[in-house]
Amino acid sequence: MDEARNEGVVSLRDHPLLQRLADEQLERFASAGEVETYAAGEMIVTEGSLGDSIYLVLCGNTVVQRGGAAGRRLATLGAGEFFGEMSLVEAAPRSASVIALEPTDVFRLPNQALHRLAADDPRAMNTVLVTIIRTLSQRLRQMNETISTVGQLSDWIAGSLV
Repeated sequence: MDEARNEGVVSLRDHPLLQRLADEQLERFASAGEVETYAAGEMIVTEGSLGDSIYLVLCGNTVVQRGGAAGRRLATLGAGEFFGEMSLVEAAPRSASVIALEPTDVFRLPNQALHRLAADDPRAMNTVLVTIIRTLSQRLRQMNETISTVGQLSDWIAGSLV
């Protein structure tokens, strides 16, 4: 990894999703997945493809969007964040694409490996799942605030047109 990319780099040990694991638990997670590197503009996951892994962003920035290459931007995720968590609940088509905005390293953990880890060490998996749930709760809260703001704006516009 070149020096310019060292800013905003998160190791697996420091990634919020895994930082509460004991060293032995972290080693099991690390050996179950792999680090993948993507160039700027490269597609990491494609909307509509089967969701079969969770991805932890180690360095770089990504954009989450729907509707193809010219689609609507939903979020930007950087080092320390993750995506693909919905695939843990059900194997369904991905709801959005994720594209690297710059050189990006992610740790890909396939669902099958994650399920084996859960069977081998339910306590470690519980720790990871609680972190995922907290993050999903924060994301939902932010989305609710956005929807509320849009609703208020819509009411204001409707009121000003009368």
